[in-house]
Amino acid sequence: MLGSTIAGASGAGTIGIIGGSGFAASVLAALTAPITLLVAGGTAVTVGGLEAGCYFVDERTTEEQEVLVILRQVALSANEIYFKLFDVSDEEAAEMGTVSRVRIPDEDGVYQFYEVANLYIVNGELMHRDRFLNTSLGNIAVVLLTQP
Repeated sequence: MLGSTIAGASGAGTIGIIGGSGFAASVLAALTAPITLLVAGGTAVTVGGLEAGCYFVDERTTEEQEVLVILRQVALSANEIYFKLFDVSDEEAAEMGTVSRVRIPDEDGVYQFYEVANLYIVNGELMHRDRFLNTSLGNIAVVLLTQP
């Protein structure tokens, strides 16, 4: 493309000038290639930085006690067929070794139990920490009801 631009700019149209401008275009392309690579690399780093920034902007609740407080509020108004919290106090956990869990049905309607220690919330979505990809358990929404 640079060769045709230089050839068009020469205006003479003779083979010698076009041949010479093609060489000049090749030299120009070789000289500007590192600049193009630097600009492309800078763009890639900038886009990667924006993506990383968006990761940190997500509203995350990862502390077990904070997640438990939210799940207790959800359990007050949730239909027990779809969400049930089995809350265990710290004393019971120490004495019996049990942990707080939630019960949520999967796609087949079979109840699955998840330990609260492995749960976290990202942008209103309840997530379970797994070995590879984390499992989405559903969205948590707050509904404000007016008191009569």
